[in-house]
Amino acid sequence: MAASETPGWPLAEDAPDTADLAKCVHCGLCVNACPTYAITGLEVESPRGRIHLARAVAEERIPLTEAVQGHWELCLQCRACEAVCPSGVPYGRIMERARAQLDAAPPSKGWERRLRRFALRNVIARPRVLAALLAPVRWFARSPLRGLLRRSGVLRFTGPLGRLEAQLGRPGRPYRPRDNAGDGDVALFTGCVMSELFGDAHRASMRVLERSGARAFAPRGQGCCGALSAHDGDLAQARRLARANIATFEASGAETIVVNSAGCGAAMKEYGELLAGDPDSADRAEAMAARVIDFSEYLAGRDLPAGRLEGRIAYQDACHLAHAQGISAEPRALLGALDGCELVETEGADMCCGAAGIYSLIQPAMSGELRARKAAQFREHKPDVIVTANPGCQMQYEAAVREAGIEARVLHLAEALDSE
Repeated sequence: MAASETPGWPLAEDAPDTADLAKCVHCGLCVNACPTYAITGLEVESPRGRIHLARAVAEERIPLTEAVQGHWELCLQCRACEAVCPSGVPYGRIMERARAQLDAAPPSKGWERRLRRFALRNVIARPRVLAALLAPVRWFARSPLRGLLRRSGVLRFTGPLGRLEAQLGRPGRPYRPRDNAGDGDVALFTGCVMSELFGDAHRASMRVLERSGARAFAPRGQGCCGALSAHDGDLAQARRLARANIATFEASGAETIVVNSAGCGAAMKEYGELLAGDPDSADRAEAMAARVIDFSEYLAGRDLPAGRLEGRIAYQDACHLAHAQGISAEPRALLGALDGCELVETEGADMCCGAAGIYSLIQPAMSGELRARKAAQFREHKPDVIVTANPGCQMQYEAAVREAGIEARVLHLAEALDSE
């Protein structure tokens, strides 16, 4: 019998927990919150449907076929379903563990997963390799060549490269942590891709934190949070990265760890869950997770001098901030306190934009459908500035603004609060 037809879970130690699966009572409240269901209208592309498939595999009623795996892989893992679920189903954890099975039961296109895993382990998780790779990307983003290629229309025929170019803003200098332990009481987590392409957001975060009275610093030795690997089902790599960050932030002596990337913050707040089965790291992971706080969550309880940002501002919820961390009001309150700011609410501001880490690269059709919905809202409301709190979302909104045919800046929340 082929691996993809093996009954049950091929990787039992990281299989979805039976108790987690049993929490779903198939009430259907998750269906209307699910982006992929909104586009397809298919039950198997809803959280309820995907959990039903997982239970059927666990009970050996169906094999783990390529079709089953495809339904799981189309999930954005935005966790909007968790926010509306009355039964407390930990859907994000279920999907990570379901995807962890896929390498042990490879589909016919298993090379694509192997390539992703290689890139996540050997590029994203290695700061020097990532820096070398993204240096020419930063140059291209600000070069005359980019404008020439756009005007020529040739980028429309370059597939994934063209899609990446559309998402690329104008990144400034990278921000790399260099501070020593004990340099302050609030440590800023800087991550991987965000440090290289969104250095300006980190610099703005530091300035805003200091204005709020924090003694902020960015300890050296930190790296990728592991969220991308966890979402891809590579839980072993996610755990390795979590242990490395735990050691770094323990050595930093920081009382508080501020995270300005929604996906990273959600992952780090769940380090205790990720490492629950590791007797050497479980308690340390829980202790670190308890010190992690989102950038807007931290500022909401402090006295922050008001800045100024003129115009119509549309805040778009980052999924892992609104749904996974339950933080939605705080960013809007901070923006609303800016002089000159007119907050504009758009329909579906809390629905996934389709970025979802590397999702826009591996599921371009679904990602494009969701981006088009955002573009339609931007075209209708014509905001001057679009603000979000996650780097992947920023890139998706850069493309959505072009698609909408409007003139609007896309800013990280920290950059908006840093405006004067």
